[in-house]
Amino acid sequence: MRKQKYKVILSLIVILLLICSTLTAFAAPEGDEYPLPRNAVLYSELKDRLELLTAKNPALMNYEVIGRSLEGRELYLVTISDEEGMKNLDKYKDFMQGAVNSPEKARQALKNSDMRIPVFFNASIHGNETTGTDGVLKLIEKLLTDNSAETKQILKNCVVLINVCQNPDGRASGHRENGSGTDLNRDYITQSQPEVKAVVDNIATQWFPTAMLDLHGFMGSDNVLLEPCTIPHNPNYEYDLALKYALPHAEAIASAITALTKRDVDIPLKVWEDGWDDYPPIFTPQYFMYLGAIGHTLEVKFPNQQGINTAYTACYASLKYLSDNKNSLLDNQFQIYERGVKGLSVETDITFPEAYVIPMDAAMQQDSLEAANMITHLLNNKVVVKKADQPFTADGREYPAGTYVVPMKQGLRGLANTMLWKGEDVSVLVDAMYDISAYSFPQLCGFDAIVVNKPFAANLTAVKEAAAPAGSMAEGSAANYAIAVENNDAYRAVNTLVKDGIPVYRMSAASGSYPTGTFVIPAKKEAAVMLRQLAGQYAINVQGVDKIEGKLLPVKLSKTAVLGNDGGVATMMKELGFNVTAVPYYKINNGYDLEANGFTNLVISGTQSYWDDSYEATGVTWSLDEVGQKEIINFAKAHDFIGVGYAGAKVNEAAGKLQAKYKFTGSEHDGQTAENGICIINGNPDDPITYGYGNGKTVFAYGPIWFDSVSDKAAVAASFSKENLYLAGFWKDPAAASGAPVILRDTNADYDAVLFGIEPTFRSYTPSSFGLMANAMYYLGYDE
Repeated sequence: MRKQKYKVILSLIVILLLICSTLTAFAAPEGDEYPLPRNAVLYSELKDRLELLTAKNPALMNYEVIGRSLEGRELYLVTISDEEGMKNLDKYKDFMQGAVNSPEKARQALKNSDMRIPVFFNASIHGNETTGTDGVLKLIEKLLTDNSAETKQILKNCVVLINVCQNPDGRASGHRENGSGTDLNRDYITQSQPEVKAVVDNIATQWFPTAMLDLHGFMGSDNVLLEPCTIPHNPNYEYDLALKYALPHAEAIASAITALTKRDVDIPLKVWEDGWDDYPPIFTPQYFMYLGAIGHTLEVKFPNQQGINTAYTACYASLKYLSDNKNSLLDNQFQIYERGVKGLSVETDITFPEAYVIPMDAAMQQDSLEAANMITHLLNNKVVVKKADQPFTADGREYPAGTYVVPMKQGLRGLANTMLWKGEDVSVLVDAMYDISAYSFPQLCGFDAIVVNKPFAANLTAVKEAAAPAGSMAEGSAANYAIAVENNDAYRAVNTLVKDGIPVYRMSAASGSYPTGTFVIPAKKEAAVMLRQLAGQYAINVQGVDKIEGKLLPVKLSKTAVLGNDGGVATMMKELGFNVTAVPYYKINNGYDLEANGFTNLVISGTQSYWDDSYEATGVTWSLDEVGQKEIINFAKAHDFIGVGYAGAKVNEAAGKLQAKYKFTGSEHDGQTAENGICIINGNPDDPITYGYGNGKTVFAYGPIWFDSVSDKAAVAASFSKENLYLAGFWKDPAAASGAPVILRDTNADYDAVLFGIEPTFRSYTPSSFGLMANAMYYLGYDE
């Protein structure tokens, strides 16, 4: 669900207030499932409901499990067409896959083809926006049982793909996020969560749907909302082609909704100037737009039967329009691919490069692990990647054999470019942005992707996988082994050792050729055995070292509670091997005791809305309420903690640990604005929080915080750069933070506390700064 337009009432207030009036009866909950309104189907009832629906007309429908949620619940994909269509699903799927990089051939074939148009409906990506799931169940029954000529024509022309419940964990808990605290509708370009990965792997890159509708709610005092969006439009879209059919498609759906409800439908492109944009590639419809789809978010108005009927009506109206315009829509989609394959340019704000070159040679690549991960990510999204069989020269620079090349003359050039470009400053374009405004895998992951603008000659072979960089271990008679932090695998390897009882330390000062923060493992037999295994598993280089200067700091893993409206901390720190647990805000609000449940440390992150804007009705909250805030503050007073963003600064202020004044985008009167972007910080590489992070390090800021009047109880680990601190995104006045402290830690022997004004693990987007959070977690465990 998306809403920020001029800070109209937060939509969840209305959800909850409406639930108060509409929940006159509940479906009986099973286990710990949250009760739903009358006529809504519990997640645990979905499988039985799908079995019953299949039995009504098994020749027209199948359903399959395409994955599991983070907490292990099944994800169901329903496929529907007429009998002939169901017999030829593989043929249609192959046709769409082939069209991506052979669009001219596909356009010709359309003239004499019985191709069905693939249409995707995604239901209830936010767990508390329940009506989408119930709406698609009603749609399924309609398609299976209605014998009208209209429905028969739809089934003859369409393959209908339905993700019945995108967020099973959220539906079961009654809350927006999945089990890790991640908003799945912010994960589609990153694909860090299994629920999103299942859709990308089994629907998006298998079927390349021509149209998709993402079913949300609720709009409260506003009208039903249906995209297309306001400006700015990401220049990596072929937006003129997308809008050619997206707008009339939306208008056809809106007309049907108005006929049903007698209510207007707001199409942001037509009614607002800005504030509901489609710029970020993170949302479900916007990701699908990069695959050539016309994508829409639908926000229904009520969490009741009218909301269910609205979702159903929108889906059926969508199918009618798509069926009636099948060949034109498919041809339009293939024109998007054709522009990419032929390198055709249009009047946009972007010029696509010839290619991106991603070297793997250590002399040319700052992080070969992240580079290899990126190649895998591109391939998983069906972006064409090639590898040089021989050395070659491009734009006057020589590259060795084994270098990867991402040619931009390909069907998915927009997706490839939005992943690999440096982004742009959109602050001058609009006065408001809905969410993030910059995304760049090279900058946020920390690998080199070199832009090549001129054509070049090279012997290139398309690849299907990327070889992971190999680790190494130098056997010898040294007293210790050393692992320098060359990439994030160092943390994975070290945490594996610690969990198995192997002592690990960190250098508190540079020693010989080893930088501050290098991991040290005493050379015991059991340690050597494990290190050999880990060097084979991870991209780490293990060396022998005898003399070590400076104090060695013991590495410990403490049980850490993670709270906030960013699932990145829990997701990525768990992936790196830390002992972290995502604790939902609603548990804290309902009396969950962190200390009684064995937690010794805390990470609290979030913007102002997470900390200050708490709304409650029928026991459900949007964020921390008074009870939850009190629990967090009291815990932080008695325990070590890490604070991120506005919420972290507020907890620190209440706990009275690091004495420093904080500033933020926006004002005390108007509240924090969601300005954000790719930024530069200057860190102290000898500080335990910024080991490995010196001057000119790239980070991501979302609703940034910075500090002044820092007392002697706090040390400055990093500051925003004084010049050119802001590279891309939406930030009206970055100069206000120029040179200001942005990462603080305590200088007190009685406790440990860390404050981040930037987001080191923001939504799992930012591997190049994961080490900052890892360093902070280790810091909480060092003996003073």
